[in-house]
Amino acid sequence: MIFDAIILAGTSSSDEEILAQEKVPSKAYIKLGDRTFLEHQVEVLNQVNGIRNVYVSGIAEKDWKIKLPAPAIFDEYEAGIIDKLRHFRRDIFTPETEPDYVIVVSSDVPLITKDGVERFIEICKQTTDGELKALYYMGLVEEKVMTAKFPDSNRSYMKMKDVTWCTGDTLLAKPSIVDTHGDVLDQIINNRKSMFKAILVLSPMTVVKMVFRRLTLGGMNDAINKYLFKQPNSCLGVLSDDPELGMDVDKPFQLTIVREYYANLSKKK
Repeated sequence: MIFDAIILAGTSSSDEEILAQEKVPSKAYIKLGDRTFLEHQVEVLNQVNGIRNVYVSGIAEKDWKIKLPAPAIFDEYEAGIIDKLRHFRRDIFTPETEPDYVIVVSSDVPLITKDGVERFIEICKQTTDGELKALYYMGLVEEKVMTAKFPDSNRSYMKMKDVTWCTGDTLLAKPSIVDTHGDVLDQIINNRKSMFKAILVLSPMTVVKMVFRRLTLGGMNDAINKYLFKQPNSCLGVLSDDPELGMDVDKPFQLTIVREYYANLSKKK
């Protein structure tokens, strides 16, 4: 099975504070140790089994002046996640070169590891009977897993009957999903920081179960696929065992956390 990786390296208005502090044009340029976030991510993703190409989306190659430690293809197209997937399917992939799945990560999760990404792919497979069948797998991180490594990360959590989780910044998707369910995915992704808003578009019973914490993660997946995707096992939230895949850097205090964590890792090596 062929995978391509896409690093989302654009900027948004919410990045202004941290970009001003670090004096960089995007979070991809922020330093972690002696290298940038993007250098770390490109090296890691090139090591992941099955990945063919690593794309850096949102930065023009002419604007990146730092030599990368491994190959990457720059694509300066600026848009939201689903519009970027539409662009890749329309302008970059051909029917002969389109990968089976794309692994999409945000440029502000610099602590991702080869093993963590490979474990995420395996967990996605286990969710659908041992092989990748779904159109879209959204990475989630359980609260106890996140706080065990990053107790002060201040993530927003969704409390359910069986598990409490936050959204990760890693996903796995079939490129063709944008043709059949692009608008639906836009709704989900635009509300990924507030799953309550996302679930409001589902059935009243699903909302009631969520409010009274009777909704399970499996029940949420079933409702999303029944009422939004209109077919089972199309879009699935899956729990990752690696909080590094969800430890994003939006604020200066989160940058301090990842830098301290990375410094401690480096001392142990």
